[in-house]
Amino acid sequence: MDALSRETYSLFTRRRRARVRRTAGPREIPSPRCVKLNGMDVDELQHALGAVVLEAAYLERVLRQAFSALVDSKYAAVVDERQMANSLIEDCERITRYRTGIPAPAKQALLAALDDCREANKRRNRVIHDTWATRPGGVVVTRQAASRTHDVTVMARTPAEVHQLASRLAEAADGLADAMADAFGGDWALVEDQLRLELGHDISADSGF
Repeated sequence: MDALSRETYSLFTRRRRARVRRTAGPREIPSPRCVKLNGMDVDELQHALGAVVLEAAYLERVLRQAFSALVDSKYAAVVDERQMANSLIEDCERITRYRTGIPAPAKQALLAALDDCREANKRRNRVIHDTWATRPGGVVVTRQAASRTHDVTVMARTPAEVHQLASRLAEAADGLADAMADAFGGDWALVEDQLRLELGHDISADSGF
């Protein structure tokens, strides 16, 4: 492994360790400007939603690395840079089913990990995109935003439940990373960054992309 590859892999490893510290739970020291609304700690809710956004970004990063490794080309980064999590999951599943050279048990584990990512991402979309409202007792309710019928689905949530979703997203990403390592070895994540390292900047920094 060359120096640039070791640096990239080290950054990936540190990111996974930092995730554990960041999503360990609600902050022990409340913000001095903490706001209460109908008995709910709005500051804590914002913190929980921020954790969901961060872990969703981590999941997308791992999905892009998985996509590039499955395609087995540094140029896959040109394509996956524009894809959202749902598209990446579907493409990774399809490639996995047709990918040769992966033992059957490892392939099944990889497909299961991708399915886990889909479920976590689906829950993330509900939390981020639904319409929010507060209710007494520290409870928040969400109404599904994109409904084509007159039926309304309402779910009650607390900041603790949103924190749990952040952990769920991180666990799904870590599970996918472990499944990819089992299928392709410890260097699987390096393909995604190979072209960026050669160019010296992110793909998205190029004009016309």
